[in-house]
Amino acid sequence: MFVSIKKIGQGSSIDYVVSQFPAVKRNFLFLVIQEYYRNYENNNKILLNYVHDKTPKNILILLKICLTLLYFSSKPQYAIVNDAVEEGKVLKKEKLVNAVLRNILRNKNKIKYGKFIYPNFKRVLDKIFSSDSIRNYIYSTLFTKPKNYQISLIDNQKAIYKKRVFVLEKKIMKECFVQDIGNFEVIYSVRKFFKDKTLIDLCAAPGGKSILLDSFGFNVIAIDNSQSQINKFKENLDRLNIKINIQKIDFLKAKFTQKYNSILLDAPCSALGTFRRNPDVTLKIDQSKIKKHQKIQIQMIEKSLKILNKNGFLVYIVCSFHPFETIEVIDKVMRKHKDVKLHKINSDKMIKRQSGYFINPLSFKELGGSDIFFASVLEKI
Repeated sequence: MFVSIKKIGQGSSIDYVVSQFPAVKRNFLFLVIQEYYRNYENNNKILLNYVHDKTPKNILILLKICLTLLYFSSKPQYAIVNDAVEEGKVLKKEKLVNAVLRNILRNKNKIKYGKFIYPNFKRVLDKIFSSDSIRNYIYSTLFTKPKNYQISLIDNQKAIYKKRVFVLEKKIMKECFVQDIGNFEVIYSVRKFFKDKTLIDLCAAPGGKSILLDSFGFNVIAIDNSQSQINKFKENLDRLNIKINIQKIDFLKAKFTQKYNSILLDAPCSALGTFRRNPDVTLKIDQSKIKKHQKIQIQMIEKSLKILNKNGFLVYIVCSFHPFETIEVIDKVMRKHKDVKLHKINSDKMIKRQSGYFINPLSFKELGGSDIFFASVLEKI
């Protein structure tokens, strides 16, 4: 667990780290690691009463793992302490680890978990959502296990939303694929702009948006530069028994001789909007890294506009609510390009903020919540 947390802190995703373990261990690890990051700031507050401010960082990580296991798992207390002390020996701080954990156990019933949120995450979120009701709801969703959704390829009257969306309980239903309801809403709402049914989906893998557009009757050309993500895309296509043209292409480096009327750009981003399922992103708000994302996002929009025909539509999407990756990206593009026009997205599930639209987290509260996506529709005029 300690090594896993270190890897995630260095940039790996929870999904990737957990996937490296035997299948029998993955579910337990996934749930515990999620709780570790959901309660990161809570654990920091608790440890203030048991350690001093010069405690080594690795020891703090180890103690926060132990707190998570003590309060959010069924692992026996003695096993948690014994494992931690053994890890403490490697770090040459076993006496400190043992003493702190024994002290915590003596007070275990008195320790109460609050709902403290990592300050940087809260600061960014509050910039976009000014409504107290939205803010308070988002704060609370960080501490609850999110619902997962599956999307049907065909209309189904039993669906909970738009005849397509179902809650994913244990097993994916036949002719369904996994996709967040907020993601579905974005594609459902912007698809009408694509008059030309031949559409190129940039950064397409692992394929949810391409598959959904295919189900709406589009002829999708899907490109991506990640072979591992393309492999997941192909697995989904094989399971669903559908065919989509997938090409391994580095979009920014590739030369295109053809132009398109319909382009979907789901650009690489910080994934801040997926914090319910990936709570580690709340700690990874690094301004310099997000600025690098912004540079790539703008480059991808610039190139997309070059291969977009006049009167064609480009839809820009990110699963983030950071201003650097959303509003600011589109503002910079619009200041440079006078031949581009923004369009209104007609969805009562989205909130307009300057140059684009964010999924309103309250929209799907009764159905189980959603991730937060940003979308902007650009027409070349």
